[in-house]
Amino acid sequence: MGREYTVAIVGGGVSGALTAYHLVVRRSVPIRVVVIDPRPELGLGLAYSTPSLRHLLNVPTGKISALPDEPAHFLNWLRTHYDPEMTGADFAPRAIFGQYIQSLLTTAPGIEHLQTTVLDCLVQGAQALLTLADGTMLTADAVVLALGNFNPAALPGISEEVIRNGTYCQSAWEDATYANLPDDAPVTLIGTGLTAVDVLLRLRERGHRGAVTAISRHGLFPNRHAPCEPLEECVVAGKPPVKARELLRAVHQALKAGKPWRAVIDSLRPRTNELWLALPLAEQKRLRRHLQRRWEIVRHRMAPSIADHLDAELSDGTLVLRQGSLHAVRPVDGGAIVEYRSDGRIAAIAAARVINCTGPDTNYHRVGSPLLNSLFAQGLIVDGSLGAGLWSNQNGALRAEDGTASSILFNIGPGRLGTLFESIAVPELRAQAMELAGFLAAQASKTVQGKRSRVLAS
Repeated sequence: MGREYTVAIVGGGVSGALTAYHLVVRRSVPIRVVVIDPRPELGLGLAYSTPSLRHLLNVPTGKISALPDEPAHFLNWLRTHYDPEMTGADFAPRAIFGQYIQSLLTTAPGIEHLQTTVLDCLVQGAQALLTLADGTMLTADAVVLALGNFNPAALPGISEEVIRNGTYCQSAWEDATYANLPDDAPVTLIGTGLTAVDVLLRLRERGHRGAVTAISRHGLFPNRHAPCEPLEECVVAGKPPVKARELLRAVHQALKAGKPWRAVIDSLRPRTNELWLALPLAEQKRLRRHLQRRWEIVRHRMAPSIADHLDAELSDGTLVLRQGSLHAVRPVDGGAIVEYRSDGRIAAIAAARVINCTGPDTNYHRVGSPLLNSLFAQGLIVDGSLGAGLWSNQNGALRAEDGTASSILFNIGPGRLGTLFESIAVPELRAQAMELAGFLAAQASKTVQGKRSRVLAS
């Protein structure tokens, strides 16, 4: 009968781990599931490998089950393994959610973990040949790119010297970013999204008490979570509109009618990608340009306790918010001068450490991945229509330069931002993982049955 059907999953964060889990628990024929990730543990990825228990989920526990068909699964697990008093409205530490994902994997035996990286992928007929960094090769019938988030894009005006001496830090997640920093040293954060919030919390947890300045073009932190009565239906009902202004009008009408803004935004969540895909390309560009940041501020909210912390620091002056765009970071004795443009003028502040908190880079041509570079060079993958992420169809099958959808290469998680508006939150990731696993399991079954039929016929 030959070897069993093999699915290689490149990346062992939540997306990759959940895909592997569903493949194992839902398979009807033998499937070899191999997860390739250099980290020692699967299921954590970047977000959930944080060492800080101050880093909380930005979704209440009652809404972030890893299993779409069991909405209370995470909450029940928390009450058994973490805190019996947890409620669906509480916000658990991200590190604990990582442990929860790992516990799921223990119920799906047989997942192989290769602790290395993929350097290259060649499609040969109906299979792919993967070259691994440890010198081995792996033949797979399907390859799932579950690459997670990459470091932010390089910022303009950064002096080479501040990069070399460690004053400027490109990644907010490296231990070196926080090393050898005096407790009272001034720190500047470039960006005011959830990454900046994480960095502030980690600084304080490590004993840092100096002033922190956060700079961004909009000068806004994410909003806070607060209780609200959910709406019975989405504020955009019926057939999706084909104009961005029509979507905005529906939201404004709901707000003018007195509906709470949080409930309005939450009502859109089940339809967000459907509404996005109904927009013509020009309208998608318009929405990205004018509404993207406004959406992120109200959509990706902070846990109330974290918002309280930020409010207290802003009130005390230990956290300062500045609106402007980065102009330059240049070296001076003891650190750097950060120059930013605000109201047509260049303002400057001194910093001992400057940390890039602008969010992950989704231009996959510049993230430095040998695997992605090779796939682009072979014409096996293409950018999304707006130049970010990867183009993939509803099953996650990746599109090639010739316009065909692959039957071998698939995509899950942030990479799907090439075609979707939302593809980083657990509600999207869990649905993608289950659906893709079901599709691949059906494809495996068809392939295996075909092989059996050919053997019997011979």
